[in-house]
Amino acid sequence: MSKKKKVTDGKQGLVVGTTPDRYRLVDNRLMKPVCHQSYEGDALKGSMLIQDIDKVSLNKKSNITYFVPNNIALLLSVSDKSLQEAKKIHSKYFSNKEIELDLAKMTGDRKEMMDNASSLVCDFLESIQTSIVFGYTALEAFVNLSIPDNYEYTAEKNSKGISEIYDKKAIERWLPLRTKVKSILTGIYNTNKIDSQKWWGNFLNLESYRNEIIHQKSISHTEFYKVYFKPSIFSVCRSPVELITFFHDSHAEENKTNPLWPWLEGLETLPINREYDSSKFEVIGNMYEGIKK
Repeated sequence: MSKKKKVTDGKQGLVVGTTPDRYRLVDNRLMKPVCHQSYEGDALKGSMLIQDIDKVSLNKKSNITYFVPNNIALLLSVSDKSLQEAKKIHSKYFSNKEIELDLAKMTGDRKEMMDNASSLVCDFLESIQTSIVFGYTALEAFVNLSIPDNYEYTAEKNSKGISEIYDKKAIERWLPLRTKVKSILTGIYNTNKIDSQKWWGNFLNLESYRNEIIHQKSISHTEFYKVYFKPSIFSVCRSPVELITFFHDSHAEENKTNPLWPWLEGLETLPINREYDSSKFEVIGNMYEGIKK
């Protein structure tokens, strides 16, 4: 019988298993359960998986109780769904030699064909821009959540010989994402040099394309759309997953995985708490009888 536990910080969780190998993934947009383990010396004495749950009121008479989503995973999911839609359009229409989309070579009702081609272009651009913006936002969330509350970053001396010190809030607000990734996250996660990774250039393009979307200065400026039609755009849109995977792999090797990490291909590790303290938990009900009043 699955038990509901309340942690002393007010969060509620459901015991969904005993060991990581017994856990069945249902939806990769959810927070990972935490494996709490109890030891006596080096001997494992007990283990349980607790997955956070929450409740929202729909109206005065009904609520929804659910496992807590991982917001980074939600953002990546939107990005990936849009990327897959863009790939589908590109493969079915733009890469199809049997479909003519060039006005000069169209036969038949050219106005109707132009209408159809224009709608396809809009659908494609919409999907690519959605993938870029949500992928970039997922990275921003991942980076900001990775930075400890008491962290400080000292920038290199400027032209006046002054070094500026940024606390967490200042880092989040003032530093570009590429600086946070290259100069801060690599230190936090103790990784190898990041700008030598194959996907680094794609990430830099992602940041550039996102900024062009968000900070567009003229409604008539549409030249930046054209880069989306290059095959490399799909690799650019995949760079958020590759970046997060890079840090996960470096982090997991030191057995420091935590609930921050989304479920991604190859990221099946569960966060483990090896110092279970029963005084921090309270059983408040179970799956079938509900929560105690």
